[in-house]
Amino acid sequence: MTKLTLGLVDSIMVDELSPLVIDDYLESTGHFLMRGTRSRKPYLVNDKGFVLMEYDILNESPNGVGSNGALGYGFLDQDRWVAQGIFNGYHIFDMKGKKVKLLEPIQLDIYAMSIYSYRTFFRSFTKSGKGIIIGQEQNLFDPKTIEKDKIQTPEYYEKVKTVFAYAVENGQLDLLETYPVEWTPRKMGDFVGQSQPIVAYHRHLHEMAILPAIGNQLFIYDFSKANPELKKVVELSHRFLPEGLPERGQEVEGYSDYPNFTDVRYVGERLLVEFKTKIPVDLITQLRSKSEQYYNLPEFKEALKAFAKPYYMVVDNGEQIGALDGLPVHGALDFADENGFIYVNDNLEPEVEREYNIFYKLKFNELD
Repeated sequence: MTKLTLGLVDSIMVDELSPLVIDDYLESTGHFLMRGTRSRKPYLVNDKGFVLMEYDILNESPNGVGSNGALGYGFLDQDRWVAQGIFNGYHIFDMKGKKVKLLEPIQLDIYAMSIYSYRTFFRSFTKSGKGIIIGQEQNLFDPKTIEKDKIQTPEYYEKVKTVFAYAVENGQLDLLETYPVEWTPRKMGDFVGQSQPIVAYHRHLHEMAILPAIGNQLFIYDFSKANPELKKVVELSHRFLPEGLPERGQEVEGYSDYPNFTDVRYVGERLLVEFKTKIPVDLITQLRSKSEQYYNLPEFKEALKAFAKPYYMVVDNGEQIGALDGLPVHGALDFADENGFIYVNDNLEPEVEREYNIFYKLKFNELD
């Protein structure tokens, strides 16, 4: 397996005290949509780090998304952007911050909620002049529709559809294949948990990637037409990624050290897949014997640093071409754009306390 490396090509400094993350980047304008991790406020920022707009939408006004705020933001085109309200649908704004449309909520109810610092649950874009939102909504599925004795069986993968395409103009909602038929657990009839897949979309290629959280497969779809068509199943490998599936019943008090996939991003026309290793079961068992709140122990924090690490695999033209062990700068994977750049965020836990935000801009050394 070819070992790839990243090089630092630039950094973006934003003069803002509140920690920020990148939710989206529009290559045609060179503008970012950033989000305050504490306030959840959206910012329009240029590629030099200058704040062009600080949108006042976290309120109950006609141009607001409600006091609960939004889960994330994304560009629809050069003139519009989208805010995913926590409970109240998708809000479409113009670049001045005026709400021009509200799409109804798509969740059936609130059965579960996940919030991530660096990931949004949707990708918005325009295809053939029409706005579309592609995403993953875990509350599109009502657990009560599966009998209790089958909720922990492979039948779950056949029935659940939480990946969607939402048409902005007419509000048409299409549910898409979520656990692909060719995904090994579904194909072999093995149940490996209810973890929802991760979705990525390339605006210019009109290509969609679905990454189930468990296993070693990435699914790539051609979405240039009305419906996605599976065109490639990529078998992923890494020395720290088990070749087989996790065995049922091997968890200890609900804990498993089997590594899960945690992110997938388009970097140019390539795909960057992230997974994270975990603290071994034996060590977790020892820590739990010391305290019910073992996660507050100094030993637990040391174990996190020693064992819980991100690793990456790179896919090009439907094939894995190499692996990447870690990032060359301090921070976490935040974003990747269709120009081929990766952005590392050093704002949530900076090495040095400061009153501004910094994003490191990286590029693959071997793939220039």
